[in-house]
Amino acid sequence: MTIERVFSHARVSACLLIVAGALSACASAPVPEQQITLSRDAVSRAVSAEATQYAPLEMKAAQDKMFLMERAMGERDYVQVRTLAEQIEADANLAERKARAVKWQKQLVDARSGIQVLKQEMLQDPATGFNPPASAQ
Repeated sequence: MTIERVFSHARVSACLLIVAGALSACASAPVPEQQITLSRDAVSRAVSAEATQYAPLEMKAAQDKMFLMERAMGERDYVQVRTLAEQIEADANLAERKARAVKWQKQLVDARSGIQVLKQEMLQDPATGFNPPASAQ
């Protein structure tokens, strides 16, 4: 084997090592710790807002994706982890808002019902001194 051939093999080997190193550096995405924290916090807020009761479909979607994210973490597929964490955050935020809206709607209905009961009691109690005109009833 000649010296030129040895140098040629060395150059090819060096190029292959550089390409392999570059590819492995690109393939290893960093752990998206901040996004994971945001998604877990969003799920906690949704649970606190009773989303499992008032927004069960949205909450289930977030919890199912949380399971998939944990699996992706075990496989070190951090691109998938980031994607799932973003989806979890969105699903949990939707569940939280929907749960709060349903609870507020229920409180509004209860308040209106209470007002109606009070009106009826006032109209029926002669001691209140309130005598509405006959056309108002």
